[in-house]
Amino acid sequence: MTTPLISVQDLSVEIKTDRGLLKAIRGVSFDINPGDSIGIVGESGSGKSITLKAILGLLPSNAEISAGKIFIEGVDVTTLSPKKRRALLSENTGMIFQDAIAALNPVIKIGEQIAEVPRYRLGKTKEEAKAIALSLMEKVGITDGESRYDLYPHQLSGGLRQRIAIAIALSGSPKILFCDEPTTALDVTIQAQVLRLLRELRLNSGLGIVFVTHDLAVVNELCDDIRVMYAGRFVESGTVQTTFKEPTHPYTFSLLKAAPDPDQSVHRLFTISGEAPNLTQPVVGCPFAPRCFSASAHCLVSEPELLPIANSKSACFNSADHTKWAAEDSRNGVAR
Repeated sequence: MTTPLISVQDLSVEIKTDRGLLKAIRGVSFDINPGDSIGIVGESGSGKSITLKAILGLLPSNAEISAGKIFIEGVDVTTLSPKKRRALLSENTGMIFQDAIAALNPVIKIGEQIAEVPRYRLGKTKEEAKAIALSLMEKVGITDGESRYDLYPHQLSGGLRQRIAIAIALSGSPKILFCDEPTTALDVTIQAQVLRLLRELRLNSGLGIVFVTHDLAVVNELCDDIRVMYAGRFVESGTVQTTFKEPTHPYTFSLLKAAPDPDQSVHRLFTISGEAPNLTQPVVGCPFAPRCFSASAHCLVSEPELLPIANSKSACFNSADHTKWAAEDSRNGVAR
């Protein structure tokens, strides 16, 4: 069997807060092989970004991995020294952050920031590194790269800064690319261009992609597989095509229903009532049960495991009823 580019096994993360110990990630597992693209979706606070930061060793000082293993090409990075971990991660991974202005160095010219990895890690000459940087700037939609090469981040718009951050993430030819809402600041034209670039890299060079986003349309455009996250764990996993067509968890069903459909005229958008649970307190029962239209008494006292159902996996005691939800909803039977 081929060793995955990355294998996350039963990962748990705890964060010390003023309200107590917050169990931000609770037993997350997934593998990425060459060419795989996984979208991780869920509400703010569900644990999406913390999962990426744990993998990359970027957790804040008040957070720690409390359980689980993270393998990069077969090497458990949780057992490595910080220096060896950084070396392995820099060789194999790239990261696109949501906040480009915080990710970029304000006192270094943007061209030099893109050229840094080719120059100092890949051993390219100054001229070769600059050529790579200009090529990447063009690929991510930055026109007139020569004149912008010597600009500083504050001299660019938010959209241009985000494209620079994407170019930097690609500058080391990573095997795995982690994306944390990377297209949020981009207009739809540039967003489409960036997604097309990522898709081409995945198909042509075997780049593995983990894409965190709130935008289900982006997941549908770029990813083959989806992981739906709620209260620090995956509650549904499967292919994008299958999950979008026939969700097997009430939370996934509700997320898809809440997404605006440009082809339909609606008086009022669907919303999910209630709030996510406080993870500084023990989880009793299914964490989505208080907000769920399909909850039963059993859901209030026991938390379901992520188990196979139909063509996906679902952490729901009532997932066998998933074919009824759409039928009931068409008759306005789903609770609003």
